[in-house]
Amino acid sequence: MKLKTGLMAAAAVVAMTASANAQDSSSMSNADAIAQIKALQARVEALEQQLQGAKTKRGKHKTVVVVAAPPPQAEPVPSATAANAEMAAKLQSVQDELQAYEERSQNDHTRLSTLEQNFNDSSWSFDNARPTVKSGDGRFTMSFRVRLQVDSANFMQDSPTQLMASAPAAVRDLSSGALVRRAYFGVEGKAFSDFFYEFRLNGGGSNGSAGSGVTGSEGDPLVNIARVAYLGIPHFELNVGVIEPAFMFEGVDSSAQLPFIERPEIDNIAADAFGAGDSRRGIEVRYQKDSFLMPGDNLVLDAAFTGAKTGSSSGHGPGGDEQTQLLGRASYRIWSDGISNVSIGTSIGDVLSPGSNTGVYNTLNFQDRPEIRVDGTRLISTGGINAKSAFMYAFDAGANFNNFYLGGEYANFDARRRSTTVAPVPSNADTPNFSGWYLEGSWVLTGEPKSYTVSATNNEVGGFGAPKVAAPFSWSGDSWGAWELTARYSDTDLNWRSTFAPGSLYPTFQGGINGGQERIVALGVNWYLNNNVKLQLNDLITSVDRFTSTTHDHAHDASQDFNTLALRLQFTN
Repeated sequence: MKLKTGLMAAAAVVAMTASANAQDSSSMSNADAIAQIKALQARVEALEQQLQGAKTKRGKHKTVVVVAAPPPQAEPVPSATAANAEMAAKLQSVQDELQAYEERSQNDHTRLSTLEQNFNDSSWSFDNARPTVKSGDGRFTMSFRVRLQVDSANFMQDSPTQLMASAPAAVRDLSSGALVRRAYFGVEGKAFSDFFYEFRLNGGGSNGSAGSGVTGSEGDPLVNIARVAYLGIPHFELNVGVIEPAFMFEGVDSSAQLPFIERPEIDNIAADAFGAGDSRRGIEVRYQKDSFLMPGDNLVLDAAFTGAKTGSSSGHGPGGDEQTQLLGRASYRIWSDGISNVSIGTSIGDVLSPGSNTGVYNTLNFQDRPEIRVDGTRLISTGGINAKSAFMYAFDAGANFNNFYLGGEYANFDARRRSTTVAPVPSNADTPNFSGWYLEGSWVLTGEPKSYTVSATNNEVGGFGAPKVAAPFSWSGDSWGAWELTARYSDTDLNWRSTFAPGSLYPTFQGGINGGQERIVALGVNWYLNNNVKLQLNDLITSVDRFTSTTHDHAHDASQDFNTLALRLQFTN
């Protein structure tokens, strides 16, 4: 406004001066003076409009340029020529001011463009050996993930001759050796802020690596995870694709953060028979909220509908239906001081249908290996159960107090057997029942506390993980990483009416099941060299009580006791 006032004042001065001089000067006619003044006024107005336009264009940057108005001349100039010279000088001053203004605007525009360009450029990070690229606006990310676990095991059994003498039906001479248990490579990240994606391949396997690949068999399928999650609703997550549902107490822990080389048997049985574990086709929805009822608590509710594992053709084709399962888990951290935590939980699973192939129903089999996968032999197994459905429930609790940890879980499995129509007497349907439990604890000698995961974009939510290494191993730095002592006792009973055989007294009853009972005392040492590299040593003291028939005699005895010394080298990011 000051600039406009100055321009108008200048024009007024010129008009007054020209009018006065028109009366006294003989060197310029009235008409010439008026024409010159009008031309100068038009030029002033044009410059004013140009400057106003520049201000309007720059207005969005909130920049205001104030130009001081020249003070009005108190005394008239002596002639029209002098007045015109003064007007020209003032016009030149306005032009210089306008040019300086435009130069400042251009400089500001250049700086703003540079800042916007830098802001929108992608950035890379390498936190915890995990390469991550992120878009400038933060809506897109991609992280590259790897995990390598190499296991070695030595089964210290009796000689085959001694085993034959003590247990003629025993599984003998388990294969000592090594295998690549997991070899993960994948990517994960965020898309459009509200979506999360994860794709992971596995080049490792179970059963001495037998069966790993696309078709899977009893090994691990090649496609381990391939999912898309929606996170746009606060506290909720919708997860679809090839997933790993959050299920059972140690099923919500990453395989990279387990206190022992393998999960306890009841968790593996639940995952295999009831549709959990990785490589599982399905859909999952989760609700998670900390400070739900009081400060420090954490509630996690999870439900999933799953089918078969990817890579399996079971249930597909003429006369086939894929197996279907419904899973649920609830966990609640009842107390935390920021370091120590106390949590309780429950899991339920329902096999809605075991599926069928070419019109024949699939069977259910509850079984597991002796907490090591170098040899794939299951020492306890119910064998195929002609079940139309199955149901299970489990209760768990865990707590860490600084660097001490204690946890445990109990599980019960029911299989609803179909009635048979085998002559001469059909048998009635029944419900065989199996159970198991474990108790485990650890002590981090170097003082780091166990971690508790409040929330996550994967299944690792509401569980206890590995300690974070305070001083990574360094030979020159006199630092030895973190050390942890672990112990676990597990007891899994897959027997049901193990001595009962149908006879004339109970012709409509189905026979008992001799799946066996396995008890394992696991002692371990974990050396966390840093947050990426870990060495685990486990001594598995195993006792198997099993008969292969309802006739419990020496000829059908498959019991044995042995030790397994197992070692794992792990790298993960």
